[in-house]
Parts: sequence; C-alpha cells; structure tokens
Amino acid sequence: MGNPQLAYPTAIVAGTNGKGSTVAMLAAIARAAGLRVGAYTSPHLVDLEERFTIDGHPISRTGLEAHLDAVLTATQVMVDSGLLHEHLSYFETLTAVAFRYFAEARADVVVLEVGLGGRLDATNVTAPRVAVITPISLEHTAWLGDDVRTIAHEKFAVVPPGGVAVVAPQEPAVMAALQELAVERGVTVIDSTQYPLNEREDHAVDLMGRVRNYGGLEVPLPGRHQLDNARCAVLAAEALDRRRLRIGSDAIWAGLRRTSLPGRCEWIDGNPAALLDGAHNPAAAAVLARHLDLLRERGRFERLHLVIGVLQDKDAEGIVSELFPCADTITATRVPSARSAEPEGLLTLAPGADGQPRRAVDDPEAALAAAYDLAGENDVICVTGSLYLLGHLRPLLQAGG
Repeated sequence: MGNPQLAYPTAIVAGTNGKGSTVAMLAAIARAAGLRVGAYTSPHLVDLEERFTIDGHPISRTGLEAHLDAVLTATQVMVDSGLLHEHLSYFETLTAVAFRYFAEARADVVVLEVGLGGRLDATNVTAPRVAVITPISLEHTAWLGDDVRTIAHEKFAVVPPGGVAVVAPQEPAVMAALQELAVERGVTVIDSTQYPLNEREDHAVDLMGRVRNYGGLEVPLPGRHQLDNARCAVLAAEALDRRRLRIGSDAIWAGLRRTSLPGRCEWIDGNPAALLDGAHNPAAAAVLARHLDLLRERGRFERLHLVIGVLQDKDAEGIVSELFPCADTITATRVPSARSAEPEGLLTLAPGADGQPRRAVDDPEAALAAAYDLAGENDVICVTGSLYLLGHLRPLLQAGG
C-alpha cells in the first residue's frame, strides 16, 4: 500500500485507562491550532465509522467501504503470493484502513489510540513525535503478562528510541519500570506529576506546563481523573509544538473547551437522569465509583440504579467489587456480544449494600426498562461495564428512555 502510515506526523497514546479521553483532547487542541487532524480510536460506541475521524467528523460509509476494499484486495494479493501466511485480524485490517484514509485525506497530524498493549499492536508502525502513556494497571494478562512491570514494558514500546513520552500518574512500580526503559532507550520522559495542577470550581484547572502556564483551562469531560488526562494532553501538545506543528496557548484553551467524548461519565438529563461510562476494568470502575460518590455528595441524585454487563475476558469480579457497594439497585444484563459474561454470574461476584435488590435480565433493553421501573424522578441510572453495552443502549437514552 506504499506505507501510508509514514505520510504524516503522528502522536500515539498507550496505557490501560484514559486513552480515548486523552486522544479526544489532544486531537481537539490540534484542530483548534488550525491543523487537519486525523484520529483513530477503538472501540466504537454505535457505528464503526466513529473509529476514523478527520477534524472530528467520522469517515463516510462509502469511504469506509472503498478503503476496506483496497486493504482486503492488497491482503489477498499477499496471501496468494505467500508473503502473508494468513489474513489480517479485524483490528489489523481496520488499522490499515485508518492509515490509508488519513494519507488520502492529507492529514497534518494523526493521533492514534493503541488497541492492546503496545509493542505488538498494529498501531505501532509509525515514528510518533510524542507518545502518551496513560495510567497502567493489570489487563489482558494472557497476552501482556501477569504483573504491572511486564505490562509497562509492553506499553512503553510505542515510544521510539530517542523519542519523547508524556507519562500520566502511575503506581511506583510502574513508574520505576518506565524510567528504567527510558534510560535504556534514550527516551525523554515528561512526568506529568511534576507539573502542578490546581482544580478550580466548575471543572476548570490552573496548570503549569513545560513551556507556559495556563490559568482557568476548561475541561468539560466530567470526572476528577479527566484533569490528569487534560494535563497529559496539554504537555503532549506542547511537545508537538516544539516539533514544528505550531500549537499555541490559544489552541490549548480552545481545544480543551470544545472536547467531547460520549460514553465517558456522560450525563444525560432526564427524570430520572442517566450516566454512561465504559468502565471495563477494575481501575476504571474505581474511578467511576469515586465519581458517583462525589455526585451523590453534591446532591445530583438520590438513589443509584446500576445496569451492568461485562465481557468474559474482563476482570468481572474486580469491576463489580468496585461498583456494587455504591449502588442502591443492581440489574445485570448481557452485553450484545458472543463474548458476554452471564448476568446471573455477575450478581454472585461481590457483596453490596444490605437489602440491595438485584436481578438478572438477559435482554439489555429489558434490563434498562427494569431499572427505570425502580427509579424515582430524582434518581440516576448508571449503564456501565462494556462500551458495547453503552453503544447499544445510548440511542434509547438519547431519545428519552
């Protein structure tokens, strides 16, 4: 295909949690600087086209079909000639589509979200001008290793030798592993915790950057954790600015203010209200639980009705252990996927509050309706556990329940 992945500068985001939010913020900042920005993310919420965007707009269906045909044709030629021993995986195919699309669209810069791990991920074939390593925790242990140091090695491999890496707050063992790797590979590490961040009211923040200071940055994505993601995006934007992409302070202010990302602590007004968050591992579930506790303390809702579905390959026990104790009622359901965990099984994995009503409802729409039956006007329904579940139910919630 002519190496389309080398036709534009890239930034790459790896880690366990916060990748999608960081990509969204960094891409929005680059757009505000007047650059033509491609972004490749996964998974999608509702439509496959969401994974491939130029300046925030998804690829068209006909455009996706054309690029997919080209990739599949090239793959078949290589299989027939013996250059490939098997067809590409689903994610490899889509990544090739993304690289080709962004080259044809003449992107000025492309922000890539790593799919799984880093070292062997399909996205790890560019020469990124900056990499961001978001918080790392145990995940995909069958592929990445069964301790955080090993996983950190896998994820840090997206940083090229001599490159620049912005690193989010990490556990001490993870940070030590990353610093060791940085020394070995001659990588400049920008430790985000070294740049003070002061939270104001209304989710604004004062931030000391490497190049300049920023007062009153607006971070519209809800949740205290998004301030750390915003700090990483700002530091990455400054790094790109120093690498000839001309991203000034005005773009940082404007880009952050315009950032949106469905399915991440997304609040949908109503009576009752709904909150959607794709907390698909224990660390993300712990962040969501803290956010829900804070909203309850601030009087945003009275009772919390949890609708949850989890995939089999996720740490279901770790996820529900974080979320069940903060819920008033729990409805477990099936994710619209062949890999869904059994709803009945989820209910047995963790204790909750005394007398907490629990039920298993296989059909996601029926599960949502069951939660609504239990909810009062001042309550909130939280849908979580899998982005696939969110993508299935979000259109219903947007339409009014």
